[in-house]
Amino acid sequence: MDLETGVSECARPDRHQKILRTALLQRRAELRKAWRHLLTVECLKQLGSTAPYVAAYLSGKDGFRDWQMLSLRQWTDCDASLPEMLISIGLGENIACRPSAGVPAVFTCANFKKLSGKHRLEALCVRYRCPLNIGLESEAEIAEELLRQLMVADRTRLEAEAEFDVDDVLLKLNLIAVCAGTKRDLRFLDALNYFFELPQRSLARLGRKPHFLAGWLCLYAQLLCAPDW
Repeated sequence: MDLETGVSECARPDRHQKILRTALLQRRAELRKAWRHLLTVECLKQLGSTAPYVAAYLSGKDGFRDWQMLSLRQWTDCDASLPEMLISIGLGENIACRPSAGVPAVFTCANFKKLSGKHRLEALCVRYRCPLNIGLESEAEIAEELLRQLMVADRTRLEAEAEFDVDDVLLKLNLIAVCAGTKRDLRFLDALNYFFELPQRSLARLGRKPHFLAGWLCLYAQLLCAPDW
């Protein structure tokens, strides 16, 4: 069969955005149906009084709060715990933050890489207790390193169904989700898409940490509804 060949015109930028938005909303519809396989009844029980709000949001209509409006220009403190903050951001709730009395010491990517898994997790939990701080320009190198670890070492372990540190992986997924929302960087969103697409048997292990898992799913749902990627 003879095929007529020629140079096709590239789709207009507004067409690209429409295609992307349609795909993301389709994924949001998938998440609306699939989240209960990840965040089980047992997991929800461990969320306590937050559980009904998480379930209602993940099962509900598309909802979006512009995280770019939450982007910080200076270091911020909060009274809520890190898991509480992640879920609150994911649910689009008002975030109770205040300017920090002091700025933490510089945390270089080189020093971060030297930490063992346990100490790396502790350092992230302390430094980003208010997770919006990961979006600060001063934290850009750390954010890039978290993305690299997820898409190289962590990805390899999960694909091979090897053991991995659930706390470590989930915290990184939450933090890069915050980065994706504040920076509108598709690389961070692509990483979240990849992990959501892993086989059910791999994702099931994330249920060991319901609060971090709920935070990630709510943050991901928010991102899928963002209109301006």
